[in-house]
Amino acid sequence: MPGRLTLHPPYIGLACIERISLAVRVGSLEKFYPRHKAALGLAAIPTILMEEPALAHGTAPHGPEDLWHSWQFDPLITIPLLVSSLLFAAGVRRLRSDLGRFPPGFGVPQILCFSSGIALLIVALLSPLEGLSKPLLSAHMVQHILLIAVAPPLLVLGKPEVAWLWALPESWRRSLARQRRMRSVLAFLAPCARPVPAALIHMATLWIWHSPALFDAALASDLVHWLEHVLFFGTALLFWRGVIKARSGREAAAGALIACFITLLQSGLLSALLSFAREALYHTPDTANWGLTALEDQQLAGAIMSLPMCGIYLLTGLAMAFRLLTPLGERSGRLPVAPSSLLKQSP
Repeated sequence: MPGRLTLHPPYIGLACIERISLAVRVGSLEKFYPRHKAALGLAAIPTILMEEPALAHGTAPHGPEDLWHSWQFDPLITIPLLVSSLLFAAGVRRLRSDLGRFPPGFGVPQILCFSSGIALLIVALLSPLEGLSKPLLSAHMVQHILLIAVAPPLLVLGKPEVAWLWALPESWRRSLARQRRMRSVLAFLAPCARPVPAALIHMATLWIWHSPALFDAALASDLVHWLEHVLFFGTALLFWRGVIKARSGREAAAGALIACFITLLQSGLLSALLSFAREALYHTPDTANWGLTALEDQQLAGAIMSLPMCGIYLLTGLAMAFRLLTPLGERSGRLPVAPSSLLKQSP
């Protein structure tokens, strides 16, 4: 059967077995190592290590039976997620122990939101969904929805900057509060974080990366794939921060409503383009192994984008409209705690 290999006992090693099993999940060894068809000796191992393509985002499962074996452990993703989670946990613990309580606007709901956002990032980037996103455009779209419309608002609602600041030593927090250079940089970048400019930046990023040339390049290159994820997630954080933080006054709520409308409109247009195209726009490989033609896979991706993703933007826009129409005196709830005030607090 394809991918089956017999190893002689003298040459069995943990590193060799790991490389071989990885190649078997992708396909046939002859495809990657045509000069080593019969057996792998110790002299062949350096050649394999040099010829193997970069696997920053893992490999695509060869078929449905291999799906649950394609969990990823990319250090470029695992380490930042782990560090941010540990800092958040340390900050929450210090907030609770030093202040004796959680400050107004930060508590259990924020902890749950941040934890859910991190869990969804793990599902999107490290679970078998990452491997499945290579052969199937529809799975790629599910991954994008998690990175763009689900995980970012949860992370923004979790207010991780509050916990991260309190994870730092007290002297560092006070130094940050007095850091004029950092304030100047933030003030310079502030216009980009407003709802409408952030929506335009996010919209331009989505359309550029969904062009067939760049989209196919992201499937073919792990480096381009990683850059695509960074830009999608980064601009989505910028957009959702601008929308969610629009709490001060009717002007901010109006800007957030316009931003939601812009994002909803462009998402609907992009999903319609994918759903009603007469031929496949992207060269997604091996869709037949999953019971779909390339066009059917693309149409399914368009439907996935139009229903949950546009629904999220629509509901957010309705929430902004309700905030805009509700008089300020009738709004309930406390204002969120400002990180600058937390910086100046002492235990």
